Amino acid sequence: MSLVNIYGEFSCAKFLCPAYKYCMCGIVGYSGSQNAKAIVMDGLRTLEYRGYDSAGVALGGDRLKVFKTAGRVNALDAMLPAGGACHTAIGHTRWATHGKPNAVNAHPHLSYDKKIAVVHNGVLENCAELKSELAGKGISCVSETDSELLAHLLALEGGDMLEAVRRVGGKAKGSATFLAIREGDPAVYVFRKGASMLVAKGEYGSFAASDGLALARYVGTATVLQDDEYARITHDVCAIFKDGARIFKSSTPLRVSPPKECACHMRAEIDEIPAALERTYLKVSEALDDELADRVRRAKRVMLAGCGTAFHACRYGKLLLEQMAGICAEAVAASEADEGAPVDGDTLALFVTQSGETADTLLAMKRCAEGGAYTVAVTNVESSGAALAADKTLFLDAGAEVAVAATKSYCCQLLAVNMLARRVAGDILREEELKKLTNGAKECIARCELFEKRMLTDKLFLVGRGQDLVTAKEGALKLKEITYRQAEAYAAGELKHGPIALIDSESTVIALATREDCLPRMRATVSELRSRGAYVVGLSGAGDLGADKTVFLPSLEDVTLRPILCVLPLQELALCSSLCLGLDPDKPRNLAKSVTVI
Repeated sequence: MSLVNIYGEFSCAKFLCPAYKYCMCGIVGYSGSQNAKAIVMDGLRTLEYRGYDSAGVALGGDRLKVFKTAGRVNALDAMLPAGGACHTAIGHTRWATHGKPNAVNAHPHLSYDKKIAVVHNGVLENCAELKSELAGKGISCVSETDSELLAHLLALEGGDMLEAVRRVGGKAKGSATFLAIREGDPAVYVFRKGASMLVAKGEYGSFAASDGLALARYVGTATVLQDDEYARITHDVCAIFKDGARIFKSSTPLRVSPPKECACHMRAEIDEIPAALERTYLKVSEALDDELADRVRRAKRVMLAGCGTAFHACRYGKLLLEQMAGICAEAVAASEADEGAPVDGDTLALFVTQSGETADTLLAMKRCAEGGAYTVAVTNVESSGAALAADKTLFLDAGAEVAVAATKSYCCQLLAVNMLARRVAGDILREEELKKLTNGAKECIARCELFEKRMLTDKLFLVGRGQDLVTAKEGALKLKEITYRQAEAYAAGELKHGPIALIDSESTVIALATREDCLPRMRATVSELRSRGAYVVGLSGAGDLGADKTVFLPSLEDVTLRPILCVLPLQELALCSSLCLGLDPDKPRNLAKSVTVI
């Protein structure tokens, strides 16, 4: 059953989330018979990939108890008191947008009377207006955040808490997804606007979280709230409302497994790539049909959009559509999608997003849908905003990806767009070809031959042509993300038109070659680089490059699938380099997994 059918009331909606300017935080709440503190802390550990500048919890009861700190969830855990019965709690892990990442600005925030605590995922666009309203009533803020305003506004409303939540949520402009608890009240109150929110009733209570991963240990199904819907959850009831009336919604299975505890999620996720590719093959094979292929063929304009790693998958998809199917396509960064020609009913727009919640991608999808384009989502999360909003979804089923730097999801995105391009060209990827690919991936992962200590430099360059340039750019991005070292990717043929001025004896260059037809020109490029003193490492699936050292990829007949293998040594290189530098590859500075802010 499709998500559109599950949420029948949205079957005609072209887009479900009108607000996109929200922060990348994780929020979780619980009310029930079990240890609320332990459940909420467990949820925060799961959601920490969404932000790890600070963390905090509020414990309910006759008096609210709030604990919060700068830094990660383990720092919060260390400051919590042992024992103590608590059956209602909310928690937050933060990626800072308003205010420095310190304990004062950490959530939860208390109201001026200390009776209400709030955690918020969002950015209030009318922050100044609301702050002025509060100042007029003699209420000043303790923190630099916009989120604190919600707690004060709820306290000012007084009376019925559920009605207060509705009113305050309605006042907020922009994005205001929040959880609130009140002194002496066993319920957790939930409001959704902009940022994602799921609620669920389990055997031992009710749950709320911004991501299904935080719920998967406790419940098998959850309900996705939509904008301006709110809920009151207790041990016995998970009641959902809109516009003052209770509504009843279907729940959907949580087809996710909570991530296993491991020393390095990025390591585990790279190791899982062969199995993830097999799952993606099965899911995408089920979803691809003649109707989608015909729509791509008939479209006067085909656009692929994504951000970061997903944008690189789009660039790869563009090349394949042109080479395999003769379809003229364009790949654009989703944040720049509105800078080109306007879309219309003759446009097919494909959006690639691991989380399905990437704000720039959702906004680009909204604009395309409003222009009449047929929208396709390639995503790893079935209950995401992208999946719900798109006319058609290709679900990856790569499994939970916790490390901020995308690895297995990227490989699965490449496979998905490869299969789509083949279908448009009247072909399919056969199981025996998939088997060769997954065996090659296992071999690549088993041997890590690219890393050398001289790679730990700020003068590292990657070069390639065509599909190899896409891989070079993705490899450079991985190195930047988790080593904080400068790594630049260039088109091999463009080096002599400027960038080669950067090359000297301190430079290390990785030259990529997966296509035999490009091999002579890549050899010439390698020769040019070596003559300028660079140390050149070849990464090749096509033959010898004449480099100082060459790492050969496992043999794979299909040239178009070789980039999936070629990126694996670069992912390994980034991971090994990060660990060698004593860094945390799972949680790099200044980044978060789900980039839900514009």
